[in-house]
Amino acid sequence: MTEKQQQQRRFLAIGDSLTAGYYQYGLAYHPYAKHLEELFAEKNSSVIIDQKGLSGERAVPTMVRRLENILEKNAASYECILILGGTNDIVSPLSAHDIFNQGLKVMYDTVLQCTPNTSKLVIMTVPQIALFPPGHEHERKRETLNGMIRNYANNENKQKRMCLVDLDKAIPFHTMNNTERDLIWDDGVHLTPAGYDRMATTIFDTLTKELHF
Repeated sequence: MTEKQQQQRRFLAIGDSLTAGYYQYGLAYHPYAKHLEELFAEKNSSVIIDQKGLSGERAVPTMVRRLENILEKNAASYECILILGGTNDIVSPLSAHDIFNQGLKVMYDTVLQCTPNTSKLVIMTVPQIALFPPGHEHERKRETLNGMIRNYANNENKQKRMCLVDLDKAIPFHTMNNTERDLIWDDGVHLTPAGYDRMATTIFDTLTKELHF
């Protein structure tokens, strides 16, 4: 094995269309993992990211099953696992409590239980959706879900192995000015390539600051 291969890190990025990098109504894809690899390369750190974004997928139950299947075969392979889910679940009949406890929390716990102690977990809040303005029932559900995600990240027993990337705050929709919104947002749910690159930069900054990558 070469020195380069020994130094190479392997990450897993699992999620829905926001992980897949969906834009232009699915005619093109620009996953954040691509730019995240580039950012690490600029710091002379070789990272390969297995991008496992599946458009339209809900955390409950299929993303949970998909993650479990991946980790059953490759749990020891990943130095870092990044999870972004819940956007499609917002419009499901499930409550925020059920989305979290039957979906996201199951995935977070699975990573922490099934991977080596040296592996890191990165969890992300659910970004805003243009169709649901402040006060809308689905927006209230999203805010409640994000509160649960943040609370999980603040658990002192887990902090050494995980961090929170608060995309809700880093890439807002409703409070962004029109010029920036046109640059970052594609259709009010998905981002443009520039938006996905901003997501990657936000993740990279958090990883290097909180987990010292």
